[in-house]
Formats: sequence, C-alpha cells, structure tokens
Amino acid sequence: MRRAILAMALAGTFIAPASATIYLSDSNGVGRLSGIFEPGDENAFATFLARPRERKLRVIYLDSTGGSIAAGIRIGRMIRKAGIATAVDADAARCDSACTLIFAGGVTRHYIGGDRVFEGFSARGGLGFHPAHLRDPAWTRAEFSQKGTDTMAAHYRAMGAPRTIELMQHAGFTSMFRPSGKTALDVRIATSLTAPNP
Repeated sequence: MRRAILAMALAGTFIAPASATIYLSDSNGVGRLSGIFEPGDENAFATFLARPRERKLRVIYLDSTGGSIAAGIRIGRMIRKAGIATAVDADAARCDSACTLIFAGGVTRHYIGGDRVFEGFSARGGLGFHPAHLRDPAWTRAEFSQKGTDTMAAHYRAMGAPRTIELMQHAGFTSMFRPSGKTALDVRIATSLTAPNP
C-alpha cells in the first residue's frame, strides 16, 4: 500500500488515504481539492502539501460542497502560510459553505467566471454561502449555529475579508447564496475574476 501511494505521488497524483474524504492531486504547480471534508482531513492535506514535488504548488483549484468548519479553517490557514493562491471556476465547479473558508486562505483568490454568475439562489456553480448549521450524525435534527457562524466570520476577518459575513446573512436555512463577481470583489473574498497566470 505504501509503495502504491508513493508511486502515485511521484506520478503527480495523490489520492487521500481511506480515512480521508477529500481528493487531492497536482501537476506542474497546480493542485486540485475536491470532496466533502471531515474533521481530520486537514491531516491528509498537510501530508499532500509537504510531499516533495519538482515544481512548488502555486494555486489550488477547489470543487466542494463543504464540510467541517474546523477542517476548512485549518486547510485555509495552511494554504495562506504556504503562500498559495486559490481558485474556483464558476462555470465548472462550486465552493460551498465551509469550502469558502479554504478559498479565503488563498494569498490571491480567483473567482473565475464570477462575472457570469447571476447573484442570488439560482446559480449552480461558483461560491456559495450560508450560516453555519449544527446537526446530529443521522441528519434527524439540524439548527443554526451562531457559534459556528461566529467562528467562520472570525476566519474571514483573519484572512482580510471581514465583509464576507454579509454574504452568509443573505441565505436562509436551506438556501445557498451565490455572489456575483462584482459582489465577491466588493467584499474582498475574491481578488480576481480571471484564472491565475500559468
């Protein structure tokens, strides 16, 4: 098993261990993170980030419906500390809920095609925001979490985008608010609407 993981790593692809719920790969300085992240997935990301590679990671493309707030914050902090940009292609991917915590960690944050996102609740791709929820493991009970929402807001502030909390406040319990590119730039969650330079 260890040899198989090493072989995939040397080939430019990393598949997270069975205990992880995220999928990670990279090639030529461009990384990709997808899947729903759970507590502990930050460890898989740390291993991925530390792995030797010929070319330093410069950007991570995201495609996720979210997951654990704590894991999202820790991954976002690792990305910021490593000096990596983040990107979401609004035409082909989504970065919802706690995924936006990872996006916020980018030293630059590319909301590619955000200028084509119709702001509100109907778009299917791009950045998606809502307040934090508490739920039981069986999804039989869920409610708003003010503590979780405050934790997310503190992370956005620490990443230099304090007004991002305004986007969360637009959504209801079962809705996802998707900002236009202009709004994302205005609140500083995004720094660009174009892809990062190769």
